Order: sequence, then structure tokens, then C-alpha cells
Amino acid sequence: MKNHFDQHLNIRKLMIERRPELVIECGAGNGECTRLLAHMLDNYPFDLHVISDKIVLDMDDRIEWKIGISYRLLRDYDFDSIGMVIIDTDHNYWTLQQELEAVAPRMKEGGLILLHDVQEFYHNTGMAMGYWNGESYPEETIMEHAKFGGLGDAMVAFLAKYNNTFKLLAFSPEAFGAAAIEKKTIENTSIVRPGTKPVFAPPVGIPA
Repeated sequence: MKNHFDQHLNIRKLMIERRPELVIECGAGNGECTRLLAHMLDNYPFDLHVISDKIVLDMDDRIEWKIGISYRLLRDYDFDSIGMVIIDTDHNYWTLQQELEAVAPRMKEGGLILLHDVQEFYHNTGMAMGYWNGESYPEETIMEHAKFGGLGDAMVAFLAKYNNTFKLLAFSPEAFGAAAIEKKTIENTSIVRPGTKPVFAPPVGIPA
């Protein structure tokens, strides 16, 4: 995700514009993106939480580390509390589906969900084949959901399900692909015909 920090999706620009008060990174890897996020703490104050399988050494001590499985720990946050979450974990439909369902009610209005490797794994499924702490890895469940596709397909399904609450803000196919999804609740829908003023209609229901 580091290649999308100053270019392509441009996380830095999004943070400066939105100034999220709580930023969560899911999947730190070797900490390259984490370090860039930590530098933003010198621009304005915010809480930076990192959910990962281990703590990366020699990092900014202002980072709060949460060691565990992303889609479980995300459920520990209060509703309407997260300003930005970056998801770069196990690259398969089921895991991303679990993460998106966990984070959806916890996003603040105007908050952003940033996804990495969406282009690389748009229709394909990746598997870590195990969790760091020895917990049972849901290989059969992941394989069953692989028939629905990969990260891109999970993102599209999420946007369709929550079409009145979340929208695709930006997508970049560069550097394995990244997407920004914004929480933007729609109270009514405008219907525009050529030569007329917008007519507002109530929002359609959320698919089951």
C-alpha cells in the first residue's frame, strides 16, 4: 500500500483533506506503509491503530498495536468511530467480506475504507493457509466463497448491498490496485431529466 501513499490513490492527500481522528491499518507487513502513516502524526493529531500478526520493531511509539485477526478485532470498536481503515490482509473474497461487514457500522459518516491489491486479486483468491497464533484457519470456507471471485468481486458485492450508505470514491489499477470507499448515506435520490430540475425520490431499500 506504500505506493499509494503519495501517488495513485494518494492516501496522504485523502488524510489531509478528511483529517480522520481514528485511522486503523489492517495488515502491517514489514511496516512500510505504517511508517508513512506515523509521519502524518506530525501534521495533525489522530489515533493510529495497527491490527497485525506481530509488532514491527523500531516504530513510532504513538502507534497502538493490536495483535490478532482483523475481522474479529474490528468488531471491538464503537459504532460510528472509525475515520479511515486500510485493509491489506488475506487476499480472498470471504476474509474481505468479513472485514467489510465488521467495519461498515463502525465507520463515521464521510469515513473512508481503503483496499489494496484489488486489481491483482480482482477475480482471484489468495490464501495465507494459516493464522499466526495457531487458531483454526477457515480454508474450506474460503475455498467455498472463492466461487464468488476475489477482492474486487467482494468489494462490488459490498457496494451493492450497502448502496445507500457506501459509494466507490476512487479506484487506481496501478501498483496492484487500490480503492477508496466512502461512507455517504443517501437520504433521497435525485432524478434528473434533460431540461428539468432534479426531482427527489426516497432511497431504494438495501438488498438482503
